[in-house]
Amino acid sequence: MLLQARSRRLAVIIVSLLSIGILLDLSRSGGYIANRVQSHPLFSSYFPPDQVSVALDGSWKEDFKTVDDFNKVFEQKLEDCKSGSGHCKTNQDKVVLLAWAHFRNVLTGHIQGENVWCDAMMDAMHSLGYTLLLVQDRPHLYELWRRHHASVQLIIWEDTEWAAKPCLRNSTCVYAPTNLDLPVPPPNSTHLNIPIWKVFIANWWNGSSPPLGGPFTISPEPYHRWPKGNSGGKDNFYTGYSLERTCLKTPFTPHAQRPRQAYVFAKFLKFFVMPGYILEDPQGVAANQLNDDFYANLAKTDNITWLGQFKSDGMPKELTPHPPPGITQVGRMERPAFQRLIAQSRVLLGIGRPGLSPTPYEALCLGVPFINPIKKWDPKDPENRDKWEAQHDGLVFTGVDEPYVYHVKIGDRDGVARAVRKAMETPIGRFIPPHMKMSALIDRMEVLLETDWRPVAQVQMEATKYFLD
Repeated sequence: MLLQARSRRLAVIIVSLLSIGILLDLSRSGGYIANRVQSHPLFSSYFPPDQVSVALDGSWKEDFKTVDDFNKVFEQKLEDCKSGSGHCKTNQDKVVLLAWAHFRNVLTGHIQGENVWCDAMMDAMHSLGYTLLLVQDRPHLYELWRRHHASVQLIIWEDTEWAAKPCLRNSTCVYAPTNLDLPVPPPNSTHLNIPIWKVFIANWWNGSSPPLGGPFTISPEPYHRWPKGNSGGKDNFYTGYSLERTCLKTPFTPHAQRPRQAYVFAKFLKFFVMPGYILEDPQGVAANQLNDDFYANLAKTDNITWLGQFKSDGMPKELTPHPPPGITQVGRMERPAFQRLIAQSRVLLGIGRPGLSPTPYEALCLGVPFINPIKKWDPKDPENRDKWEAQHDGLVFTGVDEPYVYHVKIGDRDGVARAVRKAMETPIGRFIPPHMKMSALIDRMEVLLETDWRPVAQVQMEATKYFLD
C-alpha cells in the first residue's frame, strides 16, 4: 500500500512540475498566473486514503525539549550520511532550515494554530527523509546557512523585522542578481549569498508576503480557491496541514454513548462581547451579550450541558469576567485531554472568534459537527456565499455543509437554536476533508521541496519590481 501511495505521489509531482514549466513559458509572454502553480498538487487529495498517517505517529520529535538537542541529533545523522559512516535515507542529504518560531514551539507542545500547521509540515518533511534543522534567530540562521549552504533545499521564514525583513533586500545577505541564471557564489566573509528563490515566507492569514509575493508565500488554507474579493492569498503556495495523525489517536465515541453535551468554542471571554458575536445584541450592549440567558434556556428545554474554557485576558474593565449563564467553565488542559472532551460532545458551537482555527477541523475528525457563524453577507443577496465572511471561511469556500457544518448568520437566535438541536440529534462519523489527508500534505510538500523555484523567482522579481537596498 505504501509503495502504491509513493508511486501516486511521484506521478503527481511529475504532472505538477510539467505544469510549472508550461506556466513559466506562458510567463514570458505575460500570461503567468502564479496561483496555478499550486493547483495541481491538490489533485492528490482525491486518491483513496493510504496508510501514511498510520506510519507518521509523530514520536520522532517527542523526546526533544530544546532546539540544540534537536539539531545536534539531526546534524550528526546528516554528517554520518554524507561521510558514508551511517545509514542514509532518501533526501537525508537535503536540509530544510525552519526559521519560524512556531516550528520551535512544536517541541514545547504549543497548540496555537500556527504550531499545529508547523507540526504537520514537520511530520510530512520528515517522512520524505529531509534533514530538518530548527533556527533560534537570525544570527543562528546565518550560522547554519554558512555551515550547510551546499545542502540547503529551502528556508521557511517569517516576514518580521527580527527575521526575514532585514535580509531579503540586503545584498550582503540575499543573492538576487538581475539574472538568476548566474552561478551562486558560496558565502564569504562579507556576503551570505542566500539564493532568494530558496526563501519562503509562512503566512497563516489570507495575504501574500513581500518581497516576492504569492508563489513564495506558503499558506495553511487553499486561498487560491476562495472567491474574488476574499482571496488576498490567491497566488500563495498552498501547503495546508493535516490533523489526521493526532485526531485518530483519540477514540471515536459512538453518538449514543455521548452525553447531551455541547462545547462552546472561544479562547477568551472577551469574544462574547466583541463585534461579530453569534448572538449579538441588537443594540450592541456588551453587558447584554455577557448576561444572555440563551444558553441557560436551551439547557433547560433541550437538556443540554454547555461547556467551554475561556481566559479573561483583555476583558473590558467595566464588565465582570464570567461566561454567559448556563455555560460551565472547564479547566485548562493539554491537547490530548481537550480532544477527548470534544470527542464526547455532540456539537461544537462557534461564537464568531477565533478565525480559521484548526479546532473545527479537529472536531469534524472526531465526529462532532460545527456551527459556523456568518458575520457578514450581502443584504441584497444574503445566500451568495462568495460575499460571506465567516468565523471559518475555509469551511465556507471549500463547500463543507450539513450535517458536518451548519452555517448560521449572527443575530439569528432561532437559527442558532435550530442548528444546535439538529446537530445534537444528527450523528456524523469522522470527517477529514480530502485535501487535509496526510497523504495530500506530503504530496504538496514534496512539490514545494523538489521544484526549482529559480525561474519563478525571476518572473516575480520582474512582476514586483524587486530591488535591493
